[in-house]
Amino acid sequence: MTMLLRHFLTAIAFGPLLTFVTTAHAAEESAAKAKTALPIIAFETQTVSQPQQIRALGTLQASQSIQIAANVTDKIQAIHFTDGQWVNKSQLLLELNSAEELARLEQAKAQTEEAWLQYQRVKNVVGRGSVTQAQVDEKYREWQTATAQRKVYEAQVADRRLYAPFDGELGLSQVAVGALVTAGEQIVSLDDTRSMKLDLLVPVKYLANLSRGQNVNLTTSAYPNRVFQGQIQAISPRIEQNVRMVQVRALVANPDHLLKTNMLVEATLQLPPQVQLQIPNSALLMIGDREFVYRLQAKNDGKDDSYITEKVEVKSGQIGSAMTEITQGLNAGDLVVSQGVMRLKPKMAVRIKAMENGHNQEELLKPVKKPAEKTQQAGSNNSNSKQEP
Repeated sequence: MTMLLRHFLTAIAFGPLLTFVTTAHAAEESAAKAKTALPIIAFETQTVSQPQQIRALGTLQASQSIQIAANVTDKIQAIHFTDGQWVNKSQLLLELNSAEELARLEQAKAQTEEAWLQYQRVKNVVGRGSVTQAQVDEKYREWQTATAQRKVYEAQVADRRLYAPFDGELGLSQVAVGALVTAGEQIVSLDDTRSMKLDLLVPVKYLANLSRGQNVNLTTSAYPNRVFQGQIQAISPRIEQNVRMVQVRALVANPDHLLKTNMLVEATLQLPPQVQLQIPNSALLMIGDREFVYRLQAKNDGKDDSYITEKVEVKSGQIGSAMTEITQGLNAGDLVVSQGVMRLKPKMAVRIKAMENGHNQEELLKPVKKPAEKTQQAGSNNSNSKQEP
């Protein structure tokens, strides 16, 4: 009985002390765990409305463009244009030697006129005397034959005169009067540069966002401070089989004739904004052709603020200069490690040193003043204060 009473009194006397020791030990253990958790910089994944645009290089072509060539082989008799001249439709540009064809044409005209007169004579006296309907029909055929022959010579003369088929600007010619040109030989180019057309290849995934009349902005190194505007004129009904892209043709107004045929330009197509889930580029870990991130899982014990890393495979979309779109593997609000992913392993204890959201990388990576330095400065101040009288 005495022994039991003694143990009871001892428990009453040292109970509070044991409770204090246990609490202190738990606090020290929690602090030790916090020290062992690796400090990291985290990022909370978020959705943003990202403007979409397509950039592509293309070569301009005039709305109408041809090479004027000789129809027959002959010598140049006259040139009626100058290099770079703007000409109108049906304007005479060049004449080849046609003296022989003109002489034949005059002969054919005379024969045609004579054949017509003979036809009229027998036609008016048919049924009288010895003139029969068969003779009338014969004279009619002679007149028609002469007319057809005259048209042949007229066409031969026309082949030796070259006219502008449409309004446009002539190029540079290398021919001269007296030079012999052959059939099919190119003489000068003609381009209608009042409007230009541009053909672009656009990925099929953007097909639903394309429509006729949609604006296209063009820039070129020839005019670095100017943006030219055009509109989509047509969308090809076929997909390019080899590249799985669709061809789009845009028409660009060019009233000042600044844009030229075969000029290289960069075209920008503005598309409706798209909601994207984004993370910093530094959060991605590339292993072969696969992409991973370290997602943070909070501990459930509630004893400290440390997290456990989870290696998650993701799929990326558009990649920007600082942020990357994630199309698969993460949800909005997930915490991922954005700095120092190379030091991590799965199921590793970490603590969040800072959140990258809203901060630039330079601020986050600034060195933090160590507590020892602060203590040393405080001690120095205390010693100075003691020396004062």
